Amino acid sequence: MTNTTKTILGLIIAILVVWGIYSILQKSSEPMANEPIKIGFIGPLTGDMATYGETEKNTIEIALEEINQSGELKRKLEVIYEDGKCSGKDAVTAAQKLINIDKVHIILGGLCSTETLGVAPLVESNKVILFSSLSSNPSISQAGDYIFRNSPSDSEFGRADAEFIVSQGIKRVAIITENTDYSQGVREIMKNIFQEKNIDIVADEIFNSGTKDFRTYLTKIKSVNPEAIYINPGGSAAVAGLIPKQIGELGIKNVKIFGNFLLGDKEALSVGGQAMEGIIFSDSKDLTQLSGSLIEKYKSKFEKDPAHDALVAARYDSVYIIKDAIKSCGNDDSDCIKNYLYDMPEYSGMIGSYKFDLNGDLLSEEFVIHKKIVDGVPQVIE
Repeated sequence: MTNTTKTILGLIIAILVVWGIYSILQKSSEPMANEPIKIGFIGPLTGDMATYGETEKNTIEIALEEINQSGELKRKLEVIYEDGKCSGKDAVTAAQKLINIDKVHIILGGLCSTETLGVAPLVESNKVILFSSLSSNPSISQAGDYIFRNSPSDSEFGRADAEFIVSQGIKRVAIITENTDYSQGVREIMKNIFQEKNIDIVADEIFNSGTKDFRTYLTKIKSVNPEAIYINPGGSAAVAGLIPKQIGELGIKNVKIFGNFLLGDKEALSVGGQAMEGIIFSDSKDLTQLSGSLIEKYKSKFEKDPAHDALVAARYDSVYIIKDAIKSCGNDDSDCIKNYLYDMPEYSGMIGSYKFDLNGDLLSEEFVIHKKIVDGVPQVIE
């Protein structure tokens, strides 16, 4: 073999080696055809709101099973669950892990407004889609272009509650509020409306999460003789039952009690007992006609009731909307997914027909109704 032939063979071998290495690197940088599409989840899987986080997780699993069985995306859709603990700090830690280690481009969450607002700057700077189905603080509307929610803003609930109280002819109101983003959002909206309507806010008490004894706050409220008390918890259904119970123990009588959706929770009803009777609270509209079969499927699969029917319906819708976006854009193109969501045709889902406005907020009809607890059971006020 001549030197020239050896040189040519050496060059050919070198080229083949380089080409092989390049091919391997290219293949390793691209997802395998059978590799699952991974998206993230952030919500309270432990702590006072864990039943709501569990409800979201279970609902997502129902939707994933249906989508994956259909084969519509060609690849399996998989969710990586992280515990946000209803805390901004813990939610940020969870988001950092999902973005930097798991390399997700879509996160379902947060559930609590504190989680969503906490991670908003991080997802925005990394161009990661964040899709909540319960966070309702009004500030979320301005939190970023990559942030969406298919739950009503607190402005809807706060306005509906304040206007309902005004409609009852009440002139003197006391408010007791948990120091969470959700509750503070409701409080600010209600205070503004009360001031517009010349309603006297005779007490405006704020308590920290984890508080169990409310007697100091309630004693102050008792001393100013309100006609109504608005109970505004944000992180614990047990607290929603403890406050009415302690109102009764302190002998605060001849006062009407109102509150947010947590007062209708089964745990609140259990903790508060007889003290819950007659309380009026706001809730999402009845979705039985739209999502009845889904709720029954949930109960059958997990052998328990969900924490909240509307949360099941909204989170189920969100997974299918994300599926449609991935089908249209692929998993990695966050800008395409963002634009898809903003331009999405009206979606007919379990919570009705809706789309998103320019802030990524739910654009649809009123979702708020009021219920009264009668014989221990919440009943819709007609």
